[in-house]
Amino acid sequence: MNYFNQLLNRYSMYKVVSGGLTILFVIALVLSIFGYIAYSPLAMIASLLVLGFSVWLTSILCGLIFGIRIHHESSFITAVILFFIVTPTIELSGLAALLLVGMIAGASKFILVYKGRHIFNPAAIAVFIASIIGVAHASWWVGTPVLAIPAFILGFAILQKTRRVPSSGTFLALASVLVIAMLISQGSSVGESLILWFSWPILFFSSFMLTEPLTLPKKKWQQIFEAVIVAVIFAIPFSIGEFSSSPAFALIVGNIIAFVFAHREKLILTFKEQKQLTPSSFEFIFTPNSIQHFEPGQYLEIQVPSKKDDFRGSRRSFSITSAPDEKTIRLGVKFYEPSSTLKRALKELKKGSVIQSTGISGDFTLPKDRLKPLVYIAGGIGITPFMSHLQYLKRQKEVRDIVLFYAVSSVDEIAYQDILIKSGIRVFIVTKSNKTLTLPDNWTHVNAQYLTKELFVKHVADIADRTAFISGPPAMIDGAKKQLKELQLKHIKTDYFIGY
Repeated sequence: MNYFNQLLNRYSMYKVVSGGLTILFVIALVLSIFGYIAYSPLAMIASLLVLGFSVWLTSILCGLIFGIRIHHESSFITAVILFFIVTPTIELSGLAALLLVGMIAGASKFILVYKGRHIFNPAAIAVFIASIIGVAHASWWVGTPVLAIPAFILGFAILQKTRRVPSSGTFLALASVLVIAMLISQGSSVGESLILWFSWPILFFSSFMLTEPLTLPKKKWQQIFEAVIVAVIFAIPFSIGEFSSSPAFALIVGNIIAFVFAHREKLILTFKEQKQLTPSSFEFIFTPNSIQHFEPGQYLEIQVPSKKDDFRGSRRSFSITSAPDEKTIRLGVKFYEPSSTLKRALKELKKGSVIQSTGISGDFTLPKDRLKPLVYIAGGIGITPFMSHLQYLKRQKEVRDIVLFYAVSSVDEIAYQDILIKSGIRVFIVTKSNKTLTLPDNWTHVNAQYLTKELFVKHVADIADRTAFISGPPAMIDGAKKQLKELQLKHIKTDYFIGY
């Protein structure tokens, strides 16, 4: 599993989704060639080309009209999702219908918006509108048994990358139970119901559609609540007059719930300055176009286009290091060699340059119980969300019992020393070194390469009674989390870096 996660971490979230869809298309095409799927290879290729062209062209035109830079990868993802839920065809009338469906999906991102953010999943709203006006109907043909295993494997990769297992897993479990119960109530045996389950698009829907980041609520509990509502509507068909529910309608209802929860708005960031934190990390300071209401510990997704984006794309998420009541938004960024085109473009920003953000999300936030003792565990640039925590507490003059284990490759890579010192918390610097380190008061050098349960207990005797927050590279988080679970910690929150 560690190797699998390391592989996923080489790519951005959007690359994993677009790559998964591409692989699924190739598998479907091969199955079509050998006769395992009813649609011809020519119909599949023609349908995808028409959808891809219509979504892309409509997005280009809308981008020019509204003065917005488009995200080509997002257009590709929308087109391929539409391909899997609308019946492939080679007939001209059918292709014309697909052309219109693609145009609706592309335009929805620019027209059905609120404060610069699209409200609905483009593929879902497109097939919903198309069915209402009688142009096309979604068959959800991706829900075929021969695609179940590929959809599950590729979907699992997406859920691992996006860390959406709790919400999507909730949907998958509840929708599956309801679908099977409904089939049994209609006279099918348990065995027949399980077989028929594979003809529902549950796997594809839960991983490729429900997880779209721009139409999700900000917090995990909100995402799970949305998943429950969507699962019920998805699994239990109903009709009101001439209107009949559908998976697309279920997701649209979920999008409305997310919209109510999220209060998202378009965020424009004007670059102010950058500061070097360590030999390999920098802090970037921006002035937002409006007052931002967020909680300390949340993250920001930004879009920084370059002349030619690499395979990691032009969008990335970074933890906010500033406190919520500051007039600027600060982001701490680690630079590896070779750096992505996004990071290089970020480093080359000039004062006054403007970039866009797709919003603030995350629930790596402080517990409501102020008396609960905490243990922070940071790996490298994973220290960033804790800076927002600590500065917020300092500004609120709120004192909490916090200890920090800060794992770094060398003492030179310790970032935000000034904030850590001012916070007054106990700090354990975990790094392998044969030298005697000169550290501030209340700081301790732990001469170790790995975070172990023995190390935790040795330095913090009551660690089992604390709520743990872990932030850093996935391998480090998984390792530390495992050690803490062996110490019987009941409350552990993690902040994975999914988009470097």
